[in-house]
Amino acid sequence: MIRPAPLLALALALGLAGCASWQSSRLNPMTWFGGGSVQAAAAPSGPVRPLVEPGQVGVVADARAPIATVTAVEIAPTSTGAIVRATGTAAGPGWYNAELVRIGIEGSVLRYQFRAEAPEVGGTGVPVAARQITAADLLTAAELAGITGVRVEGASNALQARR
Repeated sequence: MIRPAPLLALALALGLAGCASWQSSRLNPMTWFGGGSVQAAAAPSGPVRPLVEPGQVGVVADARAPIATVTAVEIAPTSTGAIVRATGTAAGPGWYNAELVRIGIEGSVLRYQFRAEAPEVGGTGVPVAARQITAADLLTAAELAGITGVRVEGASNALQARR
C-alpha cells in the first residue's frame, strides 16, 4: 500500500516546480521581508579617509605589574598542543586582568611573566586564598616544537615546569 504522506509531498514538490510564478509568490520565504532585490552600494562621494591617520599608530604599553609570588605552574597536554597554567598570589586583594605574557625562549625553555593589574584602592588584612590569581596560555603543537619546559616569573620568584 502507498503511504499518503510521501505521495502528498511528491505532488506538492511537482506542483511547485511547475509553477512559473514561484519567485514572486507569497509562499517563497525569500520575499517575506521585502528581500529579493539586490542593490549596489553607493560609491563614496568624496575622498575616503582612513580610520587611523598615518603617524597616529603607536605602541600600547602594558601597565600591568608582575604578580607578587608565583605559587604553581602546570603544563596540561591537549589534543592540539598544551595549556600552561600558573597560579600566583597578588600583593593585595582585587587584582585583575591577569595574563601570562611571553617574554621569549631561553635555550629550550619558554619564559613567561605573570602580570596582573592592580586595583585603584587596595585592602589590607586579606587572607592568601583571597589574593590568589590563575592565568593560562594555549600553546599549539607547532609552538611547542623544541620546547622542553616553561618558566613563569613573578616579582619575587620564578617557577619552572618540564614537559
